Amino acid sequence: MAGGRQVIGSLFSGIGALDLGLERAGLGDVAWQAEVDPYCRDVLARHWPSAKRFSDVREVTRESAARVRVLCGGFPCQPASVAGRRRGQSDERWLWPEYARIIAELEPAIVVAENVPGLRTMGLRDVLGDLAALGFDAEWATASAFDFGAPHLRRRIYIVATHPGRVVVRDEPGWLSRALERQAAPIPRDFAPAREPADSDSARRLESARRLAGQRGWSEHVGWDIGPLARVDDGLARGVVGKRRKALGNAVVVQHAQAVGVAVREAIDGAQAEGRYA
Repeated sequence: MAGGRQVIGSLFSGIGALDLGLERAGLGDVAWQAEVDPYCRDVLARHWPSAKRFSDVREVTRESAARVRVLCGGFPCQPASVAGRRRGQSDERWLWPEYARIIAELEPAIVVAENVPGLRTMGLRDVLGDLAALGFDAEWATASAFDFGAPHLRRRIYIVATHPGRVVVRDEPGWLSRALERQAAPIPRDFAPAREPADSDSARRLESARRLAGQRGWSEHVGWDIGPLARVDDGLARGVVGKRRKALGNAVVVQHAQAVGVAVREAIDGAQAEGRYA
């Protein structure tokens, strides 16, 4: 599963955070991406210039897209999000059926899907049922980006489905959750929430996040800072900042996606070490 091979196809790609995490985990390189937002497609083109791009997932078919070993994507969360109306399958943005169609047509070995925790009570049964009907075994786990070093929560559900006729992973149920727990980042011993008076709870949370970001090396290593996200201070046009903020808000944290990718790689490597192959 080493990198250097274009074996990842990406749906609902956004700015490619999920793609990057899986690449860093050693699952291969991105062959193609599908993203409807023009600003995000520009970001993708900058970082994956050799990948093919589709402007809509409906354009992805067995005739137009190369078959890939890994198919990934965070399908739209609005139908399941507790922040919305939670219309589920009746919401026109419920695009899981397109995801399932592409799985059926391209026949990947591994599927990595991402969504908000609200999916557990609004749509997860359909997702798991469709995957089972397509012959996949699925594991799912809910975790926070905070567990992997981020100074904020951003809880997400990840579903990893593998087809036993195309890839072999460890047999024990729960391998995904256990692998993510092993990779969780420790909280610094000297970290404590801000205790000084503040004008609001939000100000205290921002200060706590800033302190934790510094202690975990987040600001230094990945350029995360509260300032540019909270106000326009980088000289960019307001419209550009709005697009950037929206794109970041919709994205997963790369380290979170990478942990999922590492869990997949370890599950496959473990099976191969035991002499079990697809």
